[in-house]
Amino acid sequence: MGKVEITAGILPRVLAKAIDLVLCLLMMELLPKAGFYAAVIFILVGDSLYKRASIGKKLMGMEVKSLRGDMVSPAHCSILRNSTIALALVLWKLPLFVGWFFFIAFAGIEFIIMIGSANRMRIGDELAKTKVVEIVFKEEG
Repeated sequence: MGKVEITAGILPRVLAKAIDLVLCLLMMELLPKAGFYAAVIFILVGDSLYKRASIGKKLMGMEVKSLRGDMVSPAHCSILRNSTIALALVLWKLPLFVGWFFFIAFAGIEFIIMIGSANRMRIGDELAKTKVVEIVFKEEG
């Protein structure tokens, strides 16, 4: 069996991020004082946990690839590409509904840009020069 990488679809990417955000919510609930900070750190470094994949991406069979072809560290790519989501999470903590508005606005903009991109790249991918690929195994022959 050979390993083939294809550009990740929109639905698997959304599901992977939803899994990661649910884990963030669990951290915030289970660790009342430190959970928010743990969640922000998890979002920032999440894509460097499992060979360039967050827990959500790993469960969905995806990983992050550098478009530059250089040896940029997974942690560097993860922090840069997820800084937009981490910023949305930080803004979510603003009082009243202002934080929710900013979080939804940031997530919505990222989603719209990903849908409109030929390579399904969101702002974070553009910043880090990365893309998300699905790993597919095919029989050789």
